[in-house]
Amino acid sequence: MTRTKQREIKLFFLIALPLAIAALGMLWTTSRMLDGVSESVDRQEQSRTWQAVRSAFASAEERLTGTVTDNAHWDDAAKQSYGPIDNKWMYDAWGVGTADINYDTIYVVDPQGNDIVSYRNGEKFTLPSRDYFGDALRQTLGSLPNDNSTFAVITTLVNTPNGLAVMAAAPILPTNGDIKIPAARANVLILASSITADALARMSRQYIVDGLSVSPLGTSAATAYLLRDRWGNPVAQASWKARHPGDAARKSYRFSAFATILALIGVMLPISFVHARAISKMGREEERSRIAARHDSLSGLPNRVFLLEELTKQLGSAKTSELALIFVDLDGFKAVNDAYDHETGDNLIRAVAAGLSSLVKGQGLLARLGGDEFAILFGGRDASSRAETMATNILTFVKEPFNIDGRIACIGASVGIAERGDEPLEPSELMRRADIAMYDAKDGGRNRWRRFDATLDLKRSEDVSIAGELRAFVARGEFEVAYQPMVDARTRAIIGVEALARWPKSSQRNLPPDRFIHVAEEHGLIDDLGALILQIACREMSQWQELKLAVNISPLQLNNHNLVPDIKRIAGENGLPLERLEVEFTETVLIKNPRRAKQVIQELQGCGVTVALDDFGTGYASVGYLREYAFDKIKLDRSLTQVIATNTATQQVVQGTVLIAKGLSADIIAEGVETEEEAQLMRLAGCQQLQGYYFGRPEAVATIGTMLDHETAEPAKVMA
Repeated sequence: MTRTKQREIKLFFLIALPLAIAALGMLWTTSRMLDGVSESVDRQEQSRTWQAVRSAFASAEERLTGTVTDNAHWDDAAKQSYGPIDNKWMYDAWGVGTADINYDTIYVVDPQGNDIVSYRNGEKFTLPSRDYFGDALRQTLGSLPNDNSTFAVITTLVNTPNGLAVMAAAPILPTNGDIKIPAARANVLILASSITADALARMSRQYIVDGLSVSPLGTSAATAYLLRDRWGNPVAQASWKARHPGDAARKSYRFSAFATILALIGVMLPISFVHARAISKMGREEERSRIAARHDSLSGLPNRVFLLEELTKQLGSAKTSELALIFVDLDGFKAVNDAYDHETGDNLIRAVAAGLSSLVKGQGLLARLGGDEFAILFGGRDASSRAETMATNILTFVKEPFNIDGRIACIGASVGIAERGDEPLEPSELMRRADIAMYDAKDGGRNRWRRFDATLDLKRSEDVSIAGELRAFVARGEFEVAYQPMVDARTRAIIGVEALARWPKSSQRNLPPDRFIHVAEEHGLIDDLGALILQIACREMSQWQELKLAVNISPLQLNNHNLVPDIKRIAGENGLPLERLEVEFTETVLIKNPRRAKQVIQELQGCGVTVALDDFGTGYASVGYLREYAFDKIKLDRSLTQVIATNTATQQVVQGTVLIAKGLSADIIAEGVETEEEAQLMRLAGCQQLQGYYFGRPEAVATIGTMLDHETAEPAKVMA
């Protein structure tokens, strides 16, 4: 071998061997590092999947817990679930809901577990609850409070003849402490939602778990999570298709690396790219979970958690000079849900969210707080004026009817605004102030906005105090009733009286009717107050044989399904024939709940009660209302009466209304008559009856008796 050859070989080893060793070392080191990263990625993916499966089933239990709470802790449910059972009410309230995806089975059982009613998939269900839920029913009933006043919810997974299901049970109790149930221990509402293939498919999509399924205990599966009931007993196992993002990266690298050591550097680029993609995917999934926890799933908007975080950040920042928070509550949303279905309600929420997003357009943070409530946070210069402009724009936006899949939904909104002043505020306090302002807008007639000020806190506190005193007066039956005469337009004889509630004189307060009636409506006392006023009026008017008695109905009283039976019972107990009773509705009742109003009107007329439309001429009441609801009497508002002598247009309105009423066989009574000229003009226009200060102010029953003794006298002398 020549010296040249030896030199070439030596040079080869001096250059090539270190390069080869370095390349092999890089390959081995990189391979080991990738093995470790791959295993770490797989472990993180496995941990995420396990957590996702746990969250999926926990979320199903949480949703059903909320549903059973809304349905069991409910005054109407408490009234209907004890004593004779109204199966139609049970089906309308609960049975029809079993056709929904939220729950498919419902039982109402007594404290011993005996079935009262049961429905499944929208139909009556005959399988006993003991057979359907097995021993889980006994454990559930045993875990509930052993009285009729403590509300609690027991939610658990349970095996049924239809497979695995979520079951939630709660005692049926009222939210109003004045409603008592006639039992030592409450009846129980049980809702169940089967874990069907469709439900598992939704969980898979929502929580990013491939092929999620449920199988009996002991079934062989590569990945499994043991599902336990509330008491720790295994009931089934969940399994899924395991994902190995790290393996894909490792295999791809080794295939490229061993193809050629000379291309090692080139191979590292795609391997790094694959690795980066795996890490990036993990990061995206983590970010998706973080976003889901801070966003509303229905509308896609930030939720209450997100809003609180942003409020905390901005309230603690010295850079934010101004801060304004808007609360928006939709008026009439519940009526849309009741009239159509929850899917229509969900689509309406999405439509409102889209419209609000368009209005905000990056000016502030828009969030959905839940239900039909939204919030908008403005920060920076002119936050206050921008909030006012936004409140006005929101009211204009929701005023237009929404077309939801061909169904027209008419809603409104009540808007409250709260601002950060000079004093330091916690996020919860700013939200409380916006909430109070929003409810003040709702109390003021809705479809308006209000700004928070300190007087609202005082008013809220005073309302609570008035409600307490009102509740005590009603319980003792101490309310007072005044009566205003209604006279025949031709003879001027008194033919009836209108009963008007008056605040008791024994109170240190002197409250007008609109003040304490509003408090009664807001604090759930209007049904009891209305019943008391009717009872007093019927008792005091029963002494006259022919005198008509007119009473007013609040819009909220229509929600009481016992309204008509209670009216019949109270009139009968106090000796007043139903033919002498008149019930007056305002057009507000018709607008808020037209279907229920029509049903109540027909039921009242069916038993001989006269039904009147009150305050005609003050709002939107039209010929359509008169025709559709077939009122027996129409009361012209005092605003028409007091200008009839000077306003030709008003005279034409009155004459036209009289003609329409005659065509519908309805009587006309003019309210607010204060002069002889008004009385004469209203009579000539065709009004059969008159009412107003000219014939008598609202007086005690004794004064009415004196007036009846002199009913042939002139009105002015009667008043004297």
